[in-house]
Amino acid sequence: MKFLKWSLPAAMLMLAGCVTNQTGVPIPFLSPIPDDAKYIETVKLPTTTLEKAEGLKKARTKVLTSSVGLADFPQLQSYAQSVLDRIIATAPAGAPDAKVYLLANVGPGAMAVPEGAIYIHFSAFQYLQSEDQLAFLLGHEYSHVALQHSPENLLRSLRPYLVTAMDFAVSRASSDSKLRKSLQLYGSDILSRDVLLPVWDRSAEKQADFLGLDLMTKAGYNPSESLRFLAIVGKYDDSFERLHLATRNQLEKQLDAQLATTTDSPLWNRFTSEFRDAIGTIQEQISSRHEDAKDRMVALLGYMKREYAMERRRPINNAIYVKTVDQNADVLDHYLDAHKVIAALQEAEFESGKKINIGKLEGLARRAVSGKTSDHAYTRYAFSKLRTYQGKYSLALKNIDLIAGQDGDDVLPFQISLERAELQQSTGNSKLAIKQMEVAAAHYDWPVEAYHFLIPMLAGQGDKGRVNELKIGCVARYPQQRELCATPQ
Repeated sequence: MKFLKWSLPAAMLMLAGCVTNQTGVPIPFLSPIPDDAKYIETVKLPTTTLEKAEGLKKARTKVLTSSVGLADFPQLQSYAQSVLDRIIATAPAGAPDAKVYLLANVGPGAMAVPEGAIYIHFSAFQYLQSEDQLAFLLGHEYSHVALQHSPENLLRSLRPYLVTAMDFAVSRASSDSKLRKSLQLYGSDILSRDVLLPVWDRSAEKQADFLGLDLMTKAGYNPSESLRFLAIVGKYDDSFERLHLATRNQLEKQLDAQLATTTDSPLWNRFTSEFRDAIGTIQEQISSRHEDAKDRMVALLGYMKREYAMERRRPINNAIYVKTVDQNADVLDHYLDAHKVIAALQEAEFESGKKINIGKLEGLARRAVSGKTSDHAYTRYAFSKLRTYQGKYSLALKNIDLIAGQDGDDVLPFQISLERAELQQSTGNSKLAIKQMEVAAAHYDWPVEAYHFLIPMLAGQGDKGRVNELKIGCVARYPQQRELCATPQ
C-alpha cells in the first residue's frame, strides 16, 4: 500500500495489521531472535501484569466498541479453539491460556490482546485453505499474547478526532443528503476494520511470525503452509482494497475539503490543526514500521529454510477442515451477502451517476437474514442500512430490534447501538434514544461517539445538569477534545 496525503482515510488505510507493541520503545525482557537457533528455544516469555478478569474485560470492550459485533458461529469458533489449544500445548513453560472469538468483519485481519483473547474475522474460513494455514494464523496471534505485545493502537489516540471530523462534516452538510449518507454508510466494514487493526511493528511482527512458525511446527503442522497463508492473505488484502478504493478516495476528498477549510470557529480551527499534527506523527511511525505480506514472506522463508529445511509434512486434518467449513457454508454466505449489500450502498453513494439495483440488494438482504442468521447483528445491520438508504427509518429500526443479544449480553454492539439511537431520533423517539444510549455508553466505557450523540440531544431538551455532567466526563476521558466536548456542535 502506498502512502497518501495526511487526510483521515489515508491514515486509516495504512492502519491494518496485528495488535503489537506500538510504543516504539525496545522491550528489554524479550530475547532477540538468534541467528543460529530456533526462536522458541531461546525466547523468555514475560509474565502477565494485568489482573486477568478485569484486564480481559477492558480489552474486550475496546475491541467490541470498534466492531459490529461477534460472529455467531459456534462450530467454527470451537474448531478454531481446538487448533489453538493444540498450539498452546506446545508453547514454552509459563505460556498463558487464550480464547478465540470470531468478529463479524469482512476482510483479512486478526488481532490479539495480551490478556488472552484472539479475534479473527469470520471471512478467514473462506479464504484459508487448510487447518495448517489456520494454525499459522492462530500461532502468530497467540505469539502476541505469549510475548505480551502491547495492544495499544495508534489510531485509538486519533479516534476522538476521527469521530469529531465525521460529526462536523455531517453537521455542515445538512443540505447535502449524499454526503450525509456516504459518511453514515462508511461506518461499517471499512471503518470497523481500519479502526480496529493497528499498524504492525516490524520487530514484534517478526517475533510473532517466527514463534508462530515454531509453535505450529512443534504442534505437528506443515511449516511451509505459513508461506501459502501469507500469499493468500496478500491477494485477499489487495482484492479488499480494490473493492473499496473508490469509496475511500471519494470520502478522502470530502473530508479533506471539510478539514482544510478555515472557519470563524477557533475551536474547529484548533481541532483541525491538532488533527493534522497527529496524522503527521502517525505517518512518521508508519513509515518505519509498515511491512506487507511479501516482506514478511521473505523474512519467514529465510528462517524456515534455516530451521525447517527437512520438514515435509502432509496437511493435518484437511478433510475435517473442509467438512467443517462446508457445514457452515450457508451462514458464512449470509454474512457475505450482508457485506455485498453494504459495499453496494457505499459504491452507489460515491460513484456519481451509478445506478443501484434495489431489487437485487433486497434479495441479498433478505437472504442474509434467513435461517440461522435471522437475528444476527451483522446481517440485520446490513438490512437496516438498506432501509435507511431507502428512507424507511421505521423498518430500519425494526431490523435492529430483531437482533439477539450476543455472548450472554443483551447490549448490542456499540456501533449498532449508535445506529439505533440515530434511527430512534429520526422517528421521533428521542427519549428512548437517550435512555438506551446511556446504557450502551456505560457498558462500553463511554466511547467518544456517545458524548457526541447525547450532549446535543440533552441540550436540545433543556437538561442542563446532565449536559454539564457529560461535558465534564467527556473532557476527563478525552482531554484532546476539551474544547469540542465543552461546545456541542
